[in-house]
Amino acid sequence: MSANAMREMSASEARSKFSEVFDAAYHGNPVVVRKHSRTVAIISMELLQSLAELEAKRDSEKARKALREFLKEGGTPMSQLKKELGFD
Repeated sequence: MSANAMREMSASEARSKFSEVFDAAYHGNPVVVRKHSRTVAIISMELLQSLAELEAKRDSEKARKALREFLKEGGTPMSQLKKELGFD
């Protein structure tokens, strides 16, 4: 998907061209819709799932890195954290 494949339109235009917006998003061309100062992107489920998987992978990599650091450098015991946060 190239940046020029992404369409932008107002909410009223998107409403009147819903079928066209749906088809564009379904075929991998996101549509940016603006209403006053609010903006949304209409994308396909396939793209949404890909983005969710990418985010999960990134989060998993961050968690593995944090675990490696914890195992290497140690950390604060849960009992101490609870006490510091007032959960004891």
